[in-house]
Amino acid sequence: MSQQPLLNIQDLVKSFGALRATDHVSLQVLANEIHALIGPNGAGKTSLVAQLSGLLSSDSGHIMFQGQDITAMATHERVRLGLARSFQITRLFKSFTVLENVALSIQARAGNSFSFWRPVNQETELTAKAMSLLNELGLATRAHHYASELAHGEQRILELGLAVATQPKLLLLDEPMAGAGPVESERILNLILKLREQSAILLIEHDMDAVFKLADRISVMVSGAVIATGTPEEIRRNPQVIAAYLGEENA
Repeated sequence: MSQQPLLNIQDLVKSFGALRATDHVSLQVLANEIHALIGPNGAGKTSLVAQLSGLLSSDSGHIMFQGQDITAMATHERVRLGLARSFQITRLFKSFTVLENVALSIQARAGNSFSFWRPVNQETELTAKAMSLLNELGLATRAHHYASELAHGEQRILELGLAVATQPKLLLLDEPMAGAGPVESERILNLILKLREQSAILLIEHDMDAVFKLADRISVMVSGAVIATGTPEEIRRNPQVIAAYLGEENA
């Protein structure tokens, strides 16, 4: 691999008692690629992403990002470097408007904190940036609605937008289409394709149709270990992957 990886995971291990959730995982993500991480439930995918984002500490191994060892860095420090995560379960400020949610994420990226004495909607420049992003997300008409009023699929899109607002170099997406209907799923798929122009993406997703449409490369995790990495076509034809996860019907 001639291109220097943006993310280089080296021999990462994480155990919970006798359960090894991450079993000596080594994985590389290149700049501007969509790299999908697939595998059965309990394979360790979300535990791996939690370590990458800094929410979970590793027992051993290293996480290199842009050539820098970030293994011991706090989550906010990783965000400042350009590593952002979108959660499997939406995490929004439900009592804030859609516009305020996006504005807060933009503020966080800039290193500013939200002031309850100076409402977000009075910040002209900040509001303009937030509205521009909402236009990209297709949520501009919902800007002044509370996040709690959005349909589930719209909340997934907004939550993805909050991660985008931090201007990441690498975006960690943990099942962005979970619970979304066909229309919202198609919007999310198209948004991910558009986002790859701005950042690399490590994608966890159970929708195999979406994975094979989106991914440049795919890594397969089973029982905490990566058993294969390759192009979609290589993964689709890999006997070990078929036996462990995809099933004979996908051969």
